[in-house]
Amino acid sequence: MTSNTFDLTEFRHSILLSLKQADAYRYIASTSGICRWFIGEAVYTKPNGVVHSADENSAKGDFFRWKWLGKELQIEGEVLNSIENELFEFTFGKSFIVSVTLKEHDGRTLFTLHQRYRDGAEKDDFAHINCCVCWVFFLTNLKSVAEHNIDLRETLASDDSLINR
Repeated sequence: MTSNTFDLTEFRHSILLSLKQADAYRYIASTSGICRWFIGEAVYTKPNGVVHSADENSAKGDFFRWKWLGKELQIEGEVLNSIENELFEFTFGKSFIVSVTLKEHDGRTLFTLHQRYRDGAEKDDFAHINCCVCWVFFLTNLKSVAEHNIDLRETLASDDSLINR
């Protein structure tokens, strides 16, 4: 990527995880998984209002509420598409759609996150760049948690200027 090729409408970040696809999928599709590396609290709810158990993968049509760790920030959204162990797509705030794809790659799992604007969404360059940068940290944290059981998020200090909070 160069300054001439940076796209202010979408981005992709990929990491390789030393996990099976099913294990990597649980890190994005289940409450217990996503709270280990990204969100402080998560609730996935089926369309009929039944809350998924912590280890149950959510699916297309489910809704979620995520609250950030140590912050007064939360979002609600919808799972737009899911293919067990391959694809998990969801709304992210009012403006974005995030798709996570998983593919086997030389005995590991290629975890690719793609964020783009929703159709008709108002463009916000700051929000786009902020998400682009933040996802780099959180995907790094995912690799750290999944492969070494070390969570890089700051939990002891309440300084919002810290990048890992």
